[in-house]
Amino acid sequence: MKYLDFYKYLKGMNKQVLLLNQDSTPLNIITISKAFKLISRDKVWGDVSDEFIEVVSVSKTIKIPKILILKYYVKLPYKKASASRQNILKRDQYCCQYCGKEMNNKDATIDHIIPTSKGGASSWVNMVASCRECNLFKGSKTPKEAKMVLKNRPKEPSYGFLFESMLITFRKKK
Repeated sequence: MKYLDFYKYLKGMNKQVLLLNQDSTPLNIITISKAFKLISRDKVWGDVSDEFIEVVSVSKTIKIPKILILKYYVKLPYKKASASRQNILKRDQYCCQYCGKEMNNKDATIDHIIPTSKGGASSWVNMVASCRECNLFKGSKTPKEAKMVLKNRPKEPSYGFLFESMLITFRKKK
């Protein structure tokens, strides 16, 4: 089988590989086809663990490690995590910041502490995870006007927040 045919075969697979920088910090979660490209171009080392994705074709069997380490260091620019719905829910651990109720992705909402109708911004420090009941009860009032107290004061997460959530996602998909 030619390289291009095998690459097309891998592209159809839905497997993922964790790519680490030379200092073992996580860079990204990549597809198995991208991992095969990096291995064939001798840009990565396979992790020493025994975890492999075995790819079987007509003519050969290839073992691709689930964790790859780059042979060179890639300097990354400082990345700020965006204050998206998913990131706010992850930061607040899917827990309502008013009543403390545990939520899932379907019944969780995002509440603006200072409502947008009163000039509140969509930022890390102005948005919290909230259950539907608390969000509807609060409406377009501030927590003080609605006589509600926040369990935790919202803050922008640290730089490692993106990496931690990336690793958690990778572990779940294993």
